[in-house]
Amino acid sequence: MTRIWAKTSVYHSGWCEEYLMGVYIIRPKTTSVARSLKLASRKFTRESRPSQVAEVVNFWQQDTVYKEINSYLDTLYLDPFCGSGGLIREIISSSKDADKLPEHQNSISITGTKVVDIPDEEIEQVRQDLPNALILRDLPIELIQPERNLTGKKDTINKDDLWHLEAISLITARRQGFTGTGKGISVAVLDSGIDANHPEIKDKIIESYRLNPRTQEIQTVPFEDTVGHGTHVAGLICGNQVGVAPEAQIINIIMFPNGVCNLSDWISWFDWLALQPEINIVNISAGELSLPAGYFELFNSLIDDLIAVGLIPICAVGNEGFNRSRTPGNCKGSLSVGAINNKNKVASFSGNTTITNDYQSYNVPYVVAPGESVYSSILGGGYEAWNGTSMATPIVSGVAALILEKYNKNISVLNLLDEILTNCQDLGLDKERQGKGLVQVPKALYEP
Repeated sequence: MTRIWAKTSVYHSGWCEEYLMGVYIIRPKTTSVARSLKLASRKFTRESRPSQVAEVVNFWQQDTVYKEINSYLDTLYLDPFCGSGGLIREIISSSKDADKLPEHQNSISITGTKVVDIPDEEIEQVRQDLPNALILRDLPIELIQPERNLTGKKDTINKDDLWHLEAISLITARRQGFTGTGKGISVAVLDSGIDANHPEIKDKIIESYRLNPRTQEIQTVPFEDTVGHGTHVAGLICGNQVGVAPEAQIINIIMFPNGVCNLSDWISWFDWLALQPEINIVNISAGELSLPAGYFELFNSLIDDLIAVGLIPICAVGNEGFNRSRTPGNCKGSLSVGAINNKNKVASFSGNTTITNDYQSYNVPYVVAPGESVYSSILGGGYEAWNGTSMATPIVSGVAALILEKYNKNISVLNLLDEILTNCQDLGLDKERQGKGLVQVPKALYEP
C-alpha cells in the first residue's frame, strides 16, 4: 500500500468530476480492546489463537461506533463507468489454521480499522458524519536507522565481539549447563527483509512475505533484504554465533522495502499476523518520531490489538537521545527497548521520555539491552558492529524466545512481560533512562 495520492473520477447524476483522492484510516475514536477485554489471560499457544482472534473480531463487530463506520462506508458507491466515491481496502489474508478461524477470515480485522480511498474535498464532511470516528490521513513510517560499519567489515568474529551475549548473562547460563535455543518459537521480523543466504542465519528464515501494493494481498516472496537493516536484526535473534536464540524460527516480513512503508501497511500486517498462529513474537525496529494528533492513539490501540490475540510486540524506543522517543516504541503495550554500551551505561543516542495518555503517565523504555558496537550479520556476508536501539530490540526478542521455549509457550503475554521485567539487572542509573534495567536470561531457566 505504497500510494498515498491518486486521482479518480466520481459519477454524479450523469456527469463525471475528477477528485484528488487520499488514503484515510478510520476507526472508533475511544473504543479500546485493552479497556474491554482481559488481556492478562492472552496465551501464546497455537490452540489459543483462533478463540482469541474470534473474541477480538466479535468485540469489534459488536461495537456501536464500528458498526456505524461500516454502515456509513457501505453508502459509498462504486460506479462501473467513472470510478468510486470511496473505495474500502480489504487485506487478503491466509492462515494455516483457517478451518479453526471465523468463516469470514479473508476479510478479518482485529484492529477495528478501515483503510479507505476518499476524495480530499469530502473528508471534512466524512468527519462531520462520523463524529465518533478517528479519521487520519495515511503517512510514511521509516525504519529506525542505526549508525553502521563502525569498525569495518569482519569475515569472522571472536569472543570479544560477543560482549552482548555476556552482558545478558547468556554465556554465563551456557557455562552452567543452559541448553535453551529458542527451538519451536517463531519471531516475525518487521523490517527491510533478510538475507537468508548469510551463513550465520542460513536455514533459519523459514518464510518470506511482502504486501502487494496493487492487489493489497500479502504474498509469499523470495528471501531478500532491500537495505540490509533486517539481516543485522535477524542475526541477533537467531544467529549461530551472535544470536541469543539460535534455533528460533524467523518469519521475514518485508514491511519496509527500501526502509519505508505507509501507516496503512501496519494495519494490513497486524491483521495478517493475527491469523498466523505459529508466530509468537513481533520484532519492530521502526517508528516515527513526531506524529500529529491522533496518530499516537491509533498506534497505542493497534499494539493492544496484537496483545489481545496473543502476540508480544517488542519495539525500539528510538535513537534520538534524551527526552525523545519513537512510536510505537513509546506505546504503553509495547515492550519498549533502549540501548546500553559495553560499560553498562545507557548509550547517548538511546531515547527515553515520559508519556501521558488517557490520564495516565509512564516512562519508556521499559528495559535496555546491548545496542552500541554490537556485531551481527550483514547483507552479502560478514559482520559489522552497529549502534542503535534497532540492535537492542532483537536481543530482547531472543530472550523472550528462550523464556517461551522453557515454558513450552504455556505462559500468558503479560506473564512473559513480567518475567522479562522482573529479571532485569538494575544498573544504578536514572530510571527514566534504563527503565527496569539490563535484560537478563532469567536464572530460573538454568539454575536448579
